[in-house]
Amino acid sequence: MVSYSILSVLALASVAVAGDTPIQSDSADQPSLQAKFEKTDKSDITGTITFEPANNGSVLVKVDVEGLPSSGGPFPYHIHELPVPTDGNCTGTKMHLNPYGGNENATTPQGKEAGDLSGRHGKIQGQSLSTEYVDNYISLNPDSKTYFGDLSVVIHFANTSRITCSNLTKLETNEGGSNETSSSAGVSTANGAGKMQAGGLLAGALAGAVALLI
Repeated sequence: MVSYSILSVLALASVAVAGDTPIQSDSADQPSLQAKFEKTDKSDITGTITFEPANNGSVLVKVDVEGLPSSGGPFPYHIHELPVPTDGNCTGTKMHLNPYGGNENATTPQGKEAGDLSGRHGKIQGQSLSTEYVDNYISLNPDSKTYFGDLSVVIHFANTSRITCSNLTKLETNEGGSNETSSSAGVSTANGAGKMQAGGLLAGALAGAVALLI
């Protein structure tokens, strides 16, 4: 008979992995992508969010935006599941990229929606942001479920309404025929992401414990 303690561990393990996005490590040598934001009649936001292959096969994200509103923040931003329609209406981008059924309220990075960049790395707190970080849960490889090359990035008000959006486009490669990579591929991300990474390690340890009990 299976003991209650084993059943409890199995139950906890199932909660830990439900909706989790696997770590992505297949972006090496793939083209970089960029969302470019320009002023519109509804938004003064300008700048870029660039996605490059990182040395460890994940994705280096470079955020450089300004002109956000003086109120209504902090401002979340996400990769959405559809491109911006020809009429420019950001609602046409639908929901966040979420091929593994993640939850925006999850407390681990892998448990969040794949496209929830600000959920893992922090919202835009002021009227501008210039930062970079490595994201392990999106991919530049078209064969991956978390590939986003034909999708869009949306910047929101804190109340989730959409301020502006931009389609993602491929960047030209350098003279060597490949995209530049960054030595910061292993750097821990800011805004509490380190705590979430620790949560991911805990989930992995729990899964190992379950394997020993079975």
